[in-house]
Amino acid sequence: WKNWVIRGIFTWLMIGGFGLIIYGGPLALMITVFLVQVKCFAEIINIGYAVYKMDNLPWFRSLSWYFLVASNYFFYGESLVEQFGVLINNVDFLPFLVRYHRLISFSMYIIGFVWFVLSLVKKYYLRQFSLFAWTHVALLCVVTQSYLIIQNMFQGLIWLIMPVMMVIINDIMAY
Repeated sequence: WKNWVIRGIFTWLMIGGFGLIIYGGPLALMITVFLVQVKCFAEIINIGYAVYKMDNLPWFRSLSWYFLVASNYFFYGESLVEQFGVLINNVDFLPFLVRYHRLISFSMYIIGFVWFVLSLVKKYYLRQFSLFAWTHVALLCVVTQSYLIIQNMFQGLIWLIMPVMMVIINDIMAY
């Protein structure tokens, strides 16, 4: 019976937590998706870091997080302008970021690439390029998925709520 009580409590906690997030509206859902994205990226990067931890490669984690910020800026910059355009026009410096979004995105990536080249160590080229590729594949998987989830959400909350409810119900029934 103790197991059933624990399952019942966590069932209502999951349903209630998801209900609160939905009640928070699209912005709360976007923040939740973004937080899940950051946590997934951290886990993937930690796997890559654990493999080459003993090599003491310079700047690997910093570069990975920098590329996460740069790719999020690139993906979300233009799409969020369409959704929150009224808010952006009220702040002085934001129209500059909107007008030159692609140039800023390109510059951010080039700065990250130059940073990577400057951090290369002669004995570890293969490992560093492997980790550079690992970072980009992680970005491709994690950032692209979260971007598409948020784009789907802007087409209607049902496209986010139904799949998440199916996962919650599956978790509840699995016990």
